[in-house]
Amino acid sequence: MYKSVVRICIIFPLLAQTFHAKCQRLFVHLDGGAVNYGGDLQSQLFTLQQANSFFGGGLYYKISGAFALEGTFSAGKLAATDAKTKVESTRRNLSFYSGLTEGSLVLHANLRDVPGNARLTPYMHAGIAVYHYNPYTYYQGQKVYLQPLGTEGQGLSQFPDRKIYSLTQLAIPFGGGLKFAVTDRIMIGGEITFRKLFTDYLDDVSSRRYVDTGLLRTARGPLSAKMSFRSDETANPLTFNSNIQRGNPDRKDVYYTILLKLYITFGGNGGGNHAEAKRLRRQSSCPPKL
Repeated sequence: MYKSVVRICIIFPLLAQTFHAKCQRLFVHLDGGAVNYGGDLQSQLFTLQQANSFFGGGLYYKISGAFALEGTFSAGKLAATDAKTKVESTRRNLSFYSGLTEGSLVLHANLRDVPGNARLTPYMHAGIAVYHYNPYTYYQGQKVYLQPLGTEGQGLSQFPDRKIYSLTQLAIPFGGGLKFAVTDRIMIGGEITFRKLFTDYLDDVSSRRYVDTGLLRTARGPLSAKMSFRSDETANPLTFNSNIQRGNPDRKDVYYTILLKLYITFGGNGGGNHAEAKRLRRQSSCPPKL
């Protein structure tokens, strides 16, 4: 019996301490800020013009003082319209809107151990993400989803290189920011993150030239032809021909976020080397006196 008690006294505190140590390294995080897009309908590489709100949350786990893993689920909205960009683009008169959901896993590389041995640190991060979008526009007050219409001839035999694009895709997020430890259990931060995308159809615009609207009308229907060429809705319309530039396949789409972040741990000292850790080690001494 005594040996069993001794074994329990040795093993249980070690397991408890291991679990507690892992909890100390685990944070819940909440994010809020803005998301924006760059592409054929937003010519500036980085701007807050036409930005929308973006919110998320997840878990942050300190692997060590220098490295951490962060898993996040986020949601927001993308939008851009020629009417709010360069003057010469207003005659093209294209626009898109899209809900955006994203799940990501990124590795943080911290310059200093926060919270732990320091209160403030810059960091870089990169990883992998899966996102879902579905571009649409408005016509006569009605929402019209663009991907099924094939506005640039996607999926037609006349354009074998233009495939119907997937609405769920991979991205590579990368960026950096600052973290500040308010206490050993609470951190706040700010970061900017860009996404490397593998599609140029975030905005449903990519091909350099328009597809003949007669071909679209026959193959896809009148709505496809109408959503492909919308200059005729403006006060100064372009005269349609297939040599007019629609997009720029050399300039790929991106989206980026600017976020404020709140980290909270419920496991003690946030992974820091402080007096609480020493107290836990003293409490785990075993076997007790009988």
